[in-house]
Amino acid sequence: MPEIDLQSALETNILKLGTLEMEAHADRMLIVQDPFVSGYECLTCDGARKVLCDNCDGRGFNEVSGGEITAVVGIKSTRKKCSHCSGEGRIKCPECDGRGGLLIVPDSSERRPTTGTIMSVGSAVTCFTRGQAVIYPSFAGHAFDLTATDLEGRDVAVCIVILRESEVLAKVKGHLELRRVKRSAAIGTAA
Repeated sequence: MPEIDLQSALETNILKLGTLEMEAHADRMLIVQDPFVSGYECLTCDGARKVLCDNCDGRGFNEVSGGEITAVVGIKSTRKKCSHCSGEGRIKCPECDGRGGLLIVPDSSERRPTTGTIMSVGSAVTCFTRGQAVIYPSFAGHAFDLTATDLEGRDVAVCIVILRESEVLAKVKGHLELRRVKRSAAIGTAA
């Protein structure tokens, strides 16, 4: 599966997804859309459904000493697959029981996010720069759902939105903090 490198897009103005390279043209911008956040994600796993295994500290194995002493290495040890996580290094979240949240929003009810980060700007764009967070209308531009493997080997789904500069409603600062406030208010905790 191809790799995605969002950091190099911020440096080079070219968004690379494996062999695919995209660069904004004229008054267009390439925006990586923020992931859908309902505000009801589990606070322990942050919606990922799994947490690191406490038994093996996320390694997937435990060191077992064999009792044999050698002059150079010391006590000889072998790796044994962790029985708690079956060698995965991650276990089902105990807080949400692996559901990802306390209130589950069905896929059919999820709305496409209208915020994202600019990765590439065309030569005629004057008001925006790479790396800025922006908000835009729900049905503006052209959206492309792509999948890839990130540089750490995890499968990721990314949505690229191509917009004209005039379609952006506003620059956004602090929207992630606002989501945290909404989530904490929804579950009755202090912000």
